[in-house]
Amino acid sequence: MRGGIPLGRPFGVPLVLAPSWFLFAALIVVVFAPAVQSRVPGPASYAVAFGYAVLLLVSVLLHEVAHALAARWSGVRVTGIVLNVWGGFTSHEGRTGPGSSLLIAVVGPVVNALIALVAWRAGAVVREAPDGGGVLALLLAALTLSNALLAVFNLLPGLPLDGGHALEAIVWKLRGDRVAGTVAAGWVGRVLAVVVFAAGLLGPRLLGLEQSITDVVWAGLVGALLWQGASEALRSATVQRRVPALSARALQRPAIGVSARATVEEVVRSARAAIDAGAAAGSARDLEVVLVTDDGVPVAVVDTAALRRVPEERRTSLGAGATARALPPRSWLPEDLAGEDLLQAVQVRPGEHVVVDTAGRVRGLLHTGDVIAAVTAR
Repeated sequence: MRGGIPLGRPFGVPLVLAPSWFLFAALIVVVFAPAVQSRVPGPASYAVAFGYAVLLLVSVLLHEVAHALAARWSGVRVTGIVLNVWGGFTSHEGRTGPGSSLLIAVVGPVVNALIALVAWRAGAVVREAPDGGGVLALLLAALTLSNALLAVFNLLPGLPLDGGHALEAIVWKLRGDRVAGTVAAGWVGRVLAVVVFAAGLLGPRLLGLEQSITDVVWAGLVGALLWQGASEALRSATVQRRVPALSARALQRPAIGVSARATVEEVVRSARAAIDAGAAAGSARDLEVVLVTDDGVPVAVVDTAALRRVPEERRTSLGAGATARALPPRSWLPEDLAGEDLLQAVQVRPGEHVVVDTAGRVRGLLHTGDVIAAVTAR
């Protein structure tokens, strides 16, 4: 949503036009202007071609608004719509069921199909004019074809296309497992990526048509986009498989709680005693020290490097707080927090989290990076 041109808030949803869209518009002008010049000679043909690019932009906008309205109707929070060189996308937050996901996926292509139908009927009326409808008939014919292609292409059953999200929802419903749907639609998306590239590379030759470098480049770009989106979906599926196994207890680093009133010397003694006890059990390594208030509330984490730099003669007089980094308010998590709840907790407030037991005693220190690494590591 950053770096674009704000276009308002339709239905309360932020709408942004990415600068990359102008690259798409330039390509449309270059490709479509020659077809217009037979009816509108001179520079005006480029203006008409740009008008067609704007009509396509409106078509994509209506496609994305349909996604947004369906998502909102399903109880999902829509965070924005971006229009870019590849069309556009709608971002939203929240959980849905397979039925809602299927609805959100298919409404976009359905809108494009409706636009194609309306443009086709309007073109039929316009062509009855004595001059055959002129430029308007040409624009309506192009709009009919482009929206029909958008509807069909987006319904192909592979991620990241809308049809891929629909396939994901169907498999999710049948298997009771959303990740299984993501994997199925992701692999189909990879197959589609190869098919699209092969079609652009070999299709014209098989049909006996002249092949241009533009066809190959365009097929390569679209194929690469599909492959990237499908691969990202498969990586996301791997992450989702690992989320249920997340556990604050398993991922925490050993830590002890020491009074925030303690001196550096008292912290050192407490740490050594804990390490000795842990070493006997073979479980104490990389011990962290958390400073807590008299009520047991964690307020800071001792910086081990800073602690070691304190001269021996000052350790009995210097407060441990001088070697600690403060914690944000309520930076603690229950020891039994796990799965999706744990992942959301560290995403909402990244950084360090003190892990406490049911009695509120410090048991460990959890770093957001450790949680993210647990779900993203290869």
